[in-house]
Amino acid sequence: MRGFRTAYLAATPWLLGTAICTSFALIAPAAAQTTTGAIRGTVSSDGKPVAGGEVNARNLATGATRRAAIGAGGRYALSGLQPGSYEIDYKTSDGASTRQQVTIGVGQVATLNAQIQTAATPSETQSATSSSSNIVVTAAQLVETRTSEIATNISTRQIENLPQSSRNFLNFADLAPGVRSSNSETRKTFSSGGVSQSPNGESLAAPQVNVFIDGVSLKSNVQQGGLVGQDSSRGNPFPQAAVQEFRVLSSNFKAEYEDAGTSVITAITKSGGNDFHGEAFGFYQDAGLRAKDYFQKKNDLAEPAYKRKQYGASLGGPIIKDKLFFFAAYEGNDEDRAQNVLIGQADPANLARFGQYQGSFLSPFREDLGFAKLSWQASDSDRIELAGSIRKEKDIAGFGGQLAYDGASVNRNKVYTGNLRWTHDKGDFLNEASVDWLYYGFTPSPLNPDMVGQDYEGVIRLGGGSTAQKVVQKGLTFRDAATFSNVDFLGGSHVIKVGAKLSLQDYQVTNRLNFNPVFNYRISASQGLDYSFPAEARLGAGDPTVRAKNTQIGLFVQDDWEVDDHLTVNLGLRWDYETNAKNNGYETSPAAIEALRSLETQLAGQPGNNFRADDYISTGNNRKPYWKAFQPRVGLSYDIKGDQSTVLFAGYGRYYDRTLFRNAAEEALLDQYEVRTFFFSRDGQPRNGQPTIQWNDAYLSRDGLQGLIDSGVAPNGELRVIRNDTRPPSTDQFSVGIRQKIGVVRTSLSYTHIKAKDQVGYTPLNRSTTPNANGFYDTIVVPGYGNVVGLTQARASKYDGIFLTIDKPYSKSSPWSLNLAYTMAFSKERGYSFNFDFPRVEEQPYRPNAGNERHRVVLSGMVDLPWGIQASSLMQWGSGQPYQVIDQSAGEGVNQIIANTGKTKDFRQVDLRLTKTVALGGGKEIQLIAEAFNIFNRANFGGYDGFIPYPVNDPDGNPNFGTPNSLAGPPRSFQFGARFRF
Repeated sequence: MRGFRTAYLAATPWLLGTAICTSFALIAPAAAQTTTGAIRGTVSSDGKPVAGGEVNARNLATGATRRAAIGAGGRYALSGLQPGSYEIDYKTSDGASTRQQVTIGVGQVATLNAQIQTAATPSETQSATSSSSNIVVTAAQLVETRTSEIATNISTRQIENLPQSSRNFLNFADLAPGVRSSNSETRKTFSSGGVSQSPNGESLAAPQVNVFIDGVSLKSNVQQGGLVGQDSSRGNPFPQAAVQEFRVLSSNFKAEYEDAGTSVITAITKSGGNDFHGEAFGFYQDAGLRAKDYFQKKNDLAEPAYKRKQYGASLGGPIIKDKLFFFAAYEGNDEDRAQNVLIGQADPANLARFGQYQGSFLSPFREDLGFAKLSWQASDSDRIELAGSIRKEKDIAGFGGQLAYDGASVNRNKVYTGNLRWTHDKGDFLNEASVDWLYYGFTPSPLNPDMVGQDYEGVIRLGGGSTAQKVVQKGLTFRDAATFSNVDFLGGSHVIKVGAKLSLQDYQVTNRLNFNPVFNYRISASQGLDYSFPAEARLGAGDPTVRAKNTQIGLFVQDDWEVDDHLTVNLGLRWDYETNAKNNGYETSPAAIEALRSLETQLAGQPGNNFRADDYISTGNNRKPYWKAFQPRVGLSYDIKGDQSTVLFAGYGRYYDRTLFRNAAEEALLDQYEVRTFFFSRDGQPRNGQPTIQWNDAYLSRDGLQGLIDSGVAPNGELRVIRNDTRPPSTDQFSVGIRQKIGVVRTSLSYTHIKAKDQVGYTPLNRSTTPNANGFYDTIVVPGYGNVVGLTQARASKYDGIFLTIDKPYSKSSPWSLNLAYTMAFSKERGYSFNFDFPRVEEQPYRPNAGNERHRVVLSGMVDLPWGIQASSLMQWGSGQPYQVIDQSAGEGVNQIIANTGKTKDFRQVDLRLTKTVALGGGKEIQLIAEAFNIFNRANFGGYDGFIPYPVNDPDGNPNFGTPNSLAGPPRSFQFGARFRF
């Protein structure tokens, strides 16, 4: 292998080129570390390193065997192991051997040393076989210690046995420090690192995360939510019955991971083996099993209707023993949840006019999830897998509160994936290649598109929904990764991996915003407004669709260098490139160019002005792709005693995410599809200096408003622009920590710092650079448009976190487990998603954001009790998050103070599951399951009223200031289920 070193180093550029060309040619199967694990270590005999020999790892489920040579210093490396249980057989060149049975998790690079004894001296953990030189040692789950990554592995046992209401495996990301899943009913995602979290306590976009399932990236390149299908859905991304285990990388992950600025989840699915295994399950919950929540009790509301059924089955086994296996899973989720519609300002007049719209209305949700996989052990060196998944949802949503049922939307959500992988291993060489296909379609549309919307301010919103959308993301991705193990040079052993990715992406964004007009009514005697006519209306018209193709290229090299028995160095470099992330072929319209030129002229000479129209004008060929996304990643770990009991680690890395294509698409959409705002009055006279149109009942329709547009009296819409030099957002991460083993208990204490820059926000460009005497930035009138809104990348954030984990694993000899994850966080952000009050984002101070929850504890565990009963629990406590306070007590505009000085009440939730297992013989069993969520019925609030009005406008102030207005968790509820397994 030493001779190979020189040849490899000389050939590195050729290997990188070959890797990407191989991907292009489809001669590939790559799962990389996103789907596999690895074991490294040394083999010794009589206290001395073994010179020569072989290590064989046999998968206990499938019989497949991986082989590696024992190299210099007794070192060996087994890469590309399918997560699961293995029998590791160590053989020296003189025939002595020993065996160990171990379990390796996804993404882990575990250290396992072997001592071959030539005399029969079995200990408590050793049992002699037929010869004294053959010794079998049974080991527990391997634990990764010599790594610079901050990562948490979630096991099959935890997924299957911890209490969980919705069967969304992403919720278990809470078991990792620094990561938090969303409590929103309609955005089931997770966030990390305090990046792009809104100031009112809920992470809207959670954009800088990624999820891999069997190496297939579910990254959303168009929508918010971090991954496809989760932006506006109460469904689950994947059938939980098909997930074997997953890994949460909280910080400083290696170069093979892409498109994530904060954290990554990599999951693997179950596979068939030489034995048939399967299950069928069902869970049920209804209104009788749920307590009234805080607001239902406060407002004396009737218990709304509710029913949910979750059910499914899975089956796996052999088609040809030791050769061909299958696995398939299906899950269904049928939910009927009622929403209450209430009249605001419920005085007798409003109740008489709108009372018939009050009531409880059903909001049905249906989801079907499916997954299937074929695994073929084509030869001792080749494994081929073909898999596919399907997700289909239909949801009637978008009403409740002061939104009448007529305004509901029908949300349809589809995600399909396909994956073909080929793994070829030949001793110390491993090649992994894959072809992935993904389709995502999201099509929300109004339930009643022919009923115009009528919004009575503060009372109720009637009529059909205003907007229909269609968002499509299609991708065909080729990957290849080659791993070279036991590469000996510079006095140590290296595992070197080089890889490439080519992804062909196809996007469509259709946004028919306000295609169904909305008429807004309000009462103001001083302005001559009442419910007899609308104060304003909005209507959209034009071409609502943008399409684009984009090619993504990624290259990486990763060197895991074991310097000696103490020091391991992780060196990586990644480069990503996109040909059309910014809709580069878009040409700014002549009308938009005229407006931008006029704005540049009017802003010239204003203090601090740096606006240049050419920065935003796209000619179709001047918007160049960003090519500087080089991402170095460096990590160190030092095993003080060389026995994995005490390990110090540190790491640094740069991580590029991506700007969502929708940012660029909306630039074109708002140029070719305008939303017009019409201001009406009884007499046609100006109101607040704004010209109005005298109301006529004939205008109360789409055709009526279109006639105003055709006659040229409607105000113009908004111009949305992005900079030609827009870059993908990035983070720099630094971490340092220590891992300590205390008996069977593993602990870790670490500090991580994440600095995010070039985050995306929006700001009005047609504003003066200094505020006027009243504290407002004057609007600059430009020809053809009401507002000019530009993308800014002055938005940034800083995050400091201290993470503590304590893990006592479950084992047959010690049938209980305890896992603790503690996070202390300090998170602040400059700028918001939309910065209309303070358009100069770069001058805004850093303020605490939703990630600034000072303390968070997640405690989970399970224990086997007598009579076949197992108890498990998941407990969460958070010290409270900031919420936004808008303080206008000193005035409006720049005189107001916007700060996240509010603090939610601390979050507390305790969930419990009891499982009774009844053995049926022959490996069959039935489990009866009872679960309780939020057993102490804690009212966990998600948002509060944080508005302090300007005394001139409201001398009585805001009596509701500081009162909660939303919940961040369920009331006490129970769920019952059963599971048959064999």
